[in-house]
Amino acid sequence: MIRSFQELTRHLNHISTRRRLAVANAVDEHTLDAVLMAVKAGLVEACLIGDVAVIEASQHLFDDDSIMPYLHVTDIPDIQSATTEAVRMVKQGEADILMKGLVNTDVILRAILDKQNGLLPPGQVLTYNAALDIPAYGKLVFFSDPAVIPSPTLEQRTAMIKYAIRTAGKFGVEKPKVALIHATEKANPKIHYMQDYLDIMDRWRMGEFGDVIMDGPIDIFLALDRERGSIKNVPTPVLGDADILIFPNFESANAFYKGLMIFGGAEMGGILQGTEKPVVMTSRSESIRSKFYSIAIACIEAQN
Repeated sequence: MIRSFQELTRHLNHISTRRRLAVANAVDEHTLDAVLMAVKAGLVEACLIGDVAVIEASQHLFDDDSIMPYLHVTDIPDIQSATTEAVRMVKQGEADILMKGLVNTDVILRAILDKQNGLLPPGQVLTYNAALDIPAYGKLVFFSDPAVIPSPTLEQRTAMIKYAIRTAGKFGVEKPKVALIHATEKANPKIHYMQDYLDIMDRWRMGEFGDVIMDGPIDIFLALDRERGSIKNVPTPVLGDADILIFPNFESANAFYKGLMIFGGAEMGGILQGTEKPVVMTSRSESIRSKFYSIAIACIEAQN
């Protein structure tokens, strides 16, 4: 079981298989630094698509001859064209992973969602799944969705859970514990998403999610803190040991992880889910390490 991002990096390095990464408009320093970290760690071979003059101005990219065979630059200064080319490379199997560089989210999503040349198969749910490495917690915790779907439907929540379970499995979590997060453990029928939680629990009891443990609604104390959760005296099989958190909306998921990153020393990595190939789509304000860990997650997702 991979319990931290450091363990993930070591695991991928041990495999010694570089995934081919196509970076759309790879001209911002944070993205380039994260890609360089991934190349030096042996995780990827990078195709940097964008204005070659801007890319080559980052001299530190090219100061190590040993990594030069794993860096390729395609000169496409136009942002839209660079994005289209990166998506095309992934679509046609020339790259294993797509990464967002200095591109507006709507531009890259439009390319991903293009019905003819995009990366979202018909009927799939496009969402965002992430992992947090929290110093005070003993393992990685996966969570959805902090970025894409504002207020998920029942089917979208169901898809989120299935994606997260699959990802956790690739990290060696054999029987993940899934927590449907609410402010309390009480199922308030006045809360609009509560029926979704109750329906999901019914689906779990019927075996739809496979060999997993699930409970909800429960709060963060019950999900992640055995001591505080025990004080509440609420029986739950997830108590203080959740592997997966499903939030009611992306506002709560977003505030949760950003608060932990600012005040709890947590690191986050995440990718789009539902696409044919992994997509790294971090905010331009995310740290270099967050972008690097997102690449690492994409690499393990790219494994068969």
